[in-house]
Amino acid sequence: MAINPLSEQNSSKAQPIAVIGLGCHYPGASELLQLWENIISRRCQFREFPDERLPLSEYYDPNPTTADKTYGNRGAFIDGFQFDPVKRRIPKSALDSTDIVHWLALEVAIKAVENAGYQRETVSNSRSGVILGNTLTGEHTRSHVMRLRWPFVRKALREAAKVKGMSPHLTEELVEIMEKFYKSVFPPITEDSLAGGLSNTIAGRICNFFNFDGGGYTVDGACSSSLIAIATAANALHQGDLDLALAGGVDISLDTFELIGFAKTGALTSKDMTVYDRRASGFIPGEGCGFVVLKRLEDARRDGNYIYAVINGWGISSDGKGGITAPSKIGQSKALLQAYKKAAYSPQTLHFIEGHGTGTPVGDRTEIEGIALAMNHYGDTPPRTCGMTSFKSLVGHTKAAAGVGGFIKAVMAVNQRVVPPTVGCSEPHAVFEQTAQALYPIVQGQIYPPTETLRAGVSAMGFGGINCHVTLSSGDAPATALKPAIPERALLVSNQDTELFILTASSISHLLQQIPTLIKKVQGMSLAELPDLAAQLSQQIQTHYPLRAAIVAGTPLNLKESLQELEQMLRDNPPAPSQVQLSAQKHIWVAHQVQRTRVAFLFPGQGSQRLNMARRIVERYTWAQDFLRQADQWLQEEGFEPISPIIYRPLDRAIDQQQVKQWFNRLTSHAPTTICFISLLWQKYLNRLGIQPVAVAGHSLGELTAFAASGAYDEKTLLLFAALRGRVMNQPSGKVGTMASLSCSRLKAEELIRGISGYVVIANLNSPQQTVISGEIESVQAVIQRAVAQDIQARQLPVSNGFHSLLVSEAANILKKSAPIPAELSNVRVLLYTSKTGQQVLPGINLKEHFADQAVAQVDFISLVQSLATQCDLMLEVGPGQVLSNLAAQISEYPLCLPLESKPESSRDFNIAMAALFIQGGQINWQNFYENRLIRSFTPADELMFIDNPCERPFAVHPEELEALSVTPAPSENLEEIERKVAQLSEDEVTQVLGNYFAQRSSFLAELIQADLQNFPLMNHH
Repeated sequence: MAINPLSEQNSSKAQPIAVIGLGCHYPGASELLQLWENIISRRCQFREFPDERLPLSEYYDPNPTTADKTYGNRGAFIDGFQFDPVKRRIPKSALDSTDIVHWLALEVAIKAVENAGYQRETVSNSRSGVILGNTLTGEHTRSHVMRLRWPFVRKALREAAKVKGMSPHLTEELVEIMEKFYKSVFPPITEDSLAGGLSNTIAGRICNFFNFDGGGYTVDGACSSSLIAIATAANALHQGDLDLALAGGVDISLDTFELIGFAKTGALTSKDMTVYDRRASGFIPGEGCGFVVLKRLEDARRDGNYIYAVINGWGISSDGKGGITAPSKIGQSKALLQAYKKAAYSPQTLHFIEGHGTGTPVGDRTEIEGIALAMNHYGDTPPRTCGMTSFKSLVGHTKAAAGVGGFIKAVMAVNQRVVPPTVGCSEPHAVFEQTAQALYPIVQGQIYPPTETLRAGVSAMGFGGINCHVTLSSGDAPATALKPAIPERALLVSNQDTELFILTASSISHLLQQIPTLIKKVQGMSLAELPDLAAQLSQQIQTHYPLRAAIVAGTPLNLKESLQELEQMLRDNPPAPSQVQLSAQKHIWVAHQVQRTRVAFLFPGQGSQRLNMARRIVERYTWAQDFLRQADQWLQEEGFEPISPIIYRPLDRAIDQQQVKQWFNRLTSHAPTTICFISLLWQKYLNRLGIQPVAVAGHSLGELTAFAASGAYDEKTLLLFAALRGRVMNQPSGKVGTMASLSCSRLKAEELIRGISGYVVIANLNSPQQTVISGEIESVQAVIQRAVAQDIQARQLPVSNGFHSLLVSEAANILKKSAPIPAELSNVRVLLYTSKTGQQVLPGINLKEHFADQAVAQVDFISLVQSLATQCDLMLEVGPGQVLSNLAAQISEYPLCLPLESKPESSRDFNIAMAALFIQGGQINWQNFYENRLIRSFTPADELMFIDNPCERPFAVHPEELEALSVTPAPSENLEEIERKVAQLSEDEVTQVLGNYFAQRSSFLAELIQADLQNFPLMNHH
């Protein structure tokens, strides 16, 4: 039974806690602004394991059942961390003997304190404490302990030597040598080693540095550790045990213990990490560190601290009876209920929840259901009111540092008044449509006014059934230090599903030389770095070079494989001068001395509309936003509806597919205006990239845009004309018609409509394999039935009337009288063709008569494409969809017709089109191409400084150490050099050298020969 918990909460309401300082170091971000930019631009940090951490050649096997191996080959790694022991006054012996997590935690804690406005000398040490989340210290500690297990290794080595029949002398010599090598990568055990390998001393070390006297300790709640540390700190402040708390977590544990351990539980993914998604298959591991500085809100106000956010409630629960690793939705919901009881508000008021979100099928479902349970405790919840996002989708599962990472993300989000997106969720989990309809995975993100107060929740769950939840809200006005140089609206669409990589070369051999170098750069790169490398390559091209190549790829692996395929293409069948080669999927292009840059624009018509079409352009560029606002204003001034709320919908917040269908139907009723606007938008964008057409044409409705592109009338006129055309076509006074597409030739279509009662005609000659009919609804449906009976594909089109037929005659008459266009076509800027006949349109025609006739006339797209093909080298479908590109491919193989956006928010089509234009000699403004995207300097993985594992360090044994063991080191000279020196010796000198050698090594050689004889098979039979 639902209750009203708010009535019982006032007595248990928590004292609000202010977040006054933040510090972080996570993969791809050593500073807060970097982290915030990564979050909103969805820069995913996953890459292959670097060899200095875990060589995949030794520890990876794709078979999950292989013993002592991991099937996961990717992670998210910190790079560039350097600790300055001199600056922090740390002795070298302590530095070497201490796990790196101590130094990382100390540095990030210092950042957090300084971010709160304090220095080591100014921060209050009285009643100040440190609470840290950590599990098992770190992997350096586990590696260092191996030094102390040398006796076991020695014992195993001796036993192996005994089995192989090695002599005791030779065995001990080998043992001595191996001990030197084995221990060389591990620091000696000193008086600092014990403290340096403990988890609790991480917090103690920070207290020591700041001279805090309020206590410092570590909490271990597995993957919820650092959020539990924050909840524990908040509780200590609430109870008055502390006046200032430094809380956070650190985790540097990507070694065999955790990786192979997680692999054997099936928790890792061998695929892409998908969170809150139907395809969830596990997580990719990561590492990092984060700290926050907390005070009671009243104290922070009194002390004049800047307040990022306010913690209002927190709760910790256990799953109780059940599996140690199996999550419980009931157990998790209890942590939420505790938190909102303390906060004295309902979770139904949240804008978003930063979830645990590991991407495991069971874990994600359980978490979503647990949140829904807690929300339903407060009564019925409206659908799609609270978004869900996951920090792990960007940096992987950072385990003990995951909770504070998610918390910092939520703090920055409520501070900047942005609901941040998650990554890797394209097919939301079915539970969102079932028992958790109040929730939705955040795909688009949302920006609120800076004066708005946002509320958020943060969840973290750990092995053993431990759960934690914290809820917070916006504090002071948005921090200017977190404001990116690129607008947040643009950053939310900075991430793309593909990037375009371009190369130029002076010759085939020059291009072949570049490919291995580029493959080496790609090796080990992260997903986040794809645009960085693409932008770098665009700055290095030499436009005068005769060879051009382009690749469209979405992952480092795709790019590497495509480069290898390009290399094979060049070796097997290099392009001759004036030749273009491309892969079947059009993702690899190469051309040799090609200058074919004439481009024709084809503008699509009715039926190409898509929800959120060209959204990436609108969100990324202020000029596009201004143009959209201007279009809305023009339309409203003439009594038409604004189009922006009709085109752009929050699809991630759609209640169900029925609502999406309703949104699309509404878009269809405004298709003329919206399609024409989107085509104009794409034309403007191409113009900014330096791409101008030599000829223009349009299919049906698209012809209106083509005339505008030629200069027949301006943008305002086009939109008002399209709006009027749409209105009169959609509001017929007579019978309403429809249209259908038939997969057959014109002759076959004529045969199908012959004898059908009522009115039906051929409306569009789209291609030799597609004909469109138009007419009365019953007649069109009868033709569809006849076609299907003959195994001919046929479908009714989503149109509001039977266009290009006499059913729209009255509308045509209205256009002839009232169309808001010039009476006559004056001079045009480019070649203009009509879809009525496929012929060129010349100045002097009566525009109103032309478009009145065009509304009822048949469309001959076949002739149109054939005419354009004589005037251009490439056709672009400038607008939404790929209808025209598909039809053009059926009409003519050359020139290619390529779409720009067959699927909204996908960049693949556009990048392929730009690849085609580039390799044919086109000039593209690459600066504008990457405008308003988050692009950082690219550094290859082999030049980055990752945290290493001691077990992967080079052995540090010097030859003099081996000499001290009476062991002759292996010669450093190569065989050829030795042979050259021997050849220079006289016969007497050779005799002397060999004599000295046998004198020194005779006993050893005798023992070695004896061992061989004892193990030689023939000797064992005598």
